[in-house]
Amino acid sequence: MKSRRYRRSWYERRLPLPLRGLIVLAAGLGVFLCGQLVVDGYRATMVYREAPVCEGAGQGRGEGCVRTAEGKVTDRATGEHCTSSGTSGGGGTVTAGGTTAGGGMATAGGGVGGAVTAGGVTAGGGGGTTCTRYYRVEVEWPERTEWLSVDSDAYDEVASGDRARLRLWEGEVVRLEVRGHTHTYPTSSESGVGVWLAVAALILATGVWGAVSGRLSGLIAFPNFGWLFVAVGIGWLGSMALFGGHVLVWAFAILWTGFAVFWIVGAWRDG
Repeated sequence: MKSRRYRRSWYERRLPLPLRGLIVLAAGLGVFLCGQLVVDGYRATMVYREAPVCEGAGQGRGEGCVRTAEGKVTDRATGEHCTSSGTSGGGGTVTAGGTTAGGGMATAGGGVGGAVTAGGVTAGGGGGTTCTRYYRVEVEWPERTEWLSVDSDAYDEVASGDRARLRLWEGEVVRLEVRGHTHTYPTSSESGVGVWLAVAALILATGVWGAVSGRLSGLIAFPNFGWLFVAVGIGWLGSMALFGGHVLVWAFAILWTGFAVFWIVGAWRDG
């Protein structure tokens, strides 16, 4: 009993002040570096958005302009990404693939900079399982072959051998036109902005913990795992604030973040 009480008191005791100061300093440096990466990603994305479509001699190299390419559809696939959030056995992710059409997907976003895809989420069996259906087509052009996400309407209409027109930025597919359907995709620089904003939020939260609490029992307490979802929401909202987004995606991101905060508060209150 004595040793057990000792371990518990050590676990709940604050870290030494110098160590806490080092944590705060490291968190500040981490937030600064993440901020620099966000700025770099924003600038790179703005360069892409302002770039013209390549013409003439510049078409071959594609330096400073958006290249075009002709390709064809070689295959298609659909399936579901399922996430289990049941109360027993923890969570997990299951992917079920297939080649039959079904379900539905709505795309939101637009502009040259890319699109945000919000799939319909449906409740599945097994208690707390949600599934999002995806649709993809395989497109081949002279440089390579790549699977690209499309909506359900395009998936239902395309077939192997259909002509596809692509736009490429620094080797990345940013636009697909097939069977009268147009899909845009974010560049890696745009996608990275949301990721680094989320990482910065987590690092900042760790720094606040080091400054205010410094207790290991508080850092890894169960309610704090909700901050992972808050960070995702912050990255999502921050990215849309910089690059724009559909009003429905804005609403969903706000609800996501608000619910995560509400869950954390409720978990601490009940715990």
